[in-house]
Parts: sequence; structure tokens; C-alpha cells
Amino acid sequence: MKCSISECKQKALETISISFRETRNLCREHYELFKNKDKKHAPKFTKASKF
Repeated sequence: MKCSISECKQKALETISISFRETRNLCREHYELFKNKDKKHAPKFTKASKF
């Protein structure tokens, strides 16, 4: 079974319920993102390269 995210090609590990009728199959990476969706994430800034 494949991950339900269209760009993802990984194997699905968890089936979760999004709403009353909708379920999604998520890989480990997308499941972690969904599980931690309410947490505040600090942005990561990188230094621009000089040309």
C-alpha cells in the first residue's frame, strides 16, 4: 500500500481518519507530520551563498 500523499512514493505504515468519512494511508514521515500538526515549529533559516 502506497502513501496517500501524491508526491510521496514510500510505503504506507498507518491508516488514519482525517474526517468523518475520509481516511488516509500515510508513510512514517507524513504520519509524524500529521501527529505533530498542533506543535509550533521554528523556521529554519540558512545563510545565502555568495556568487
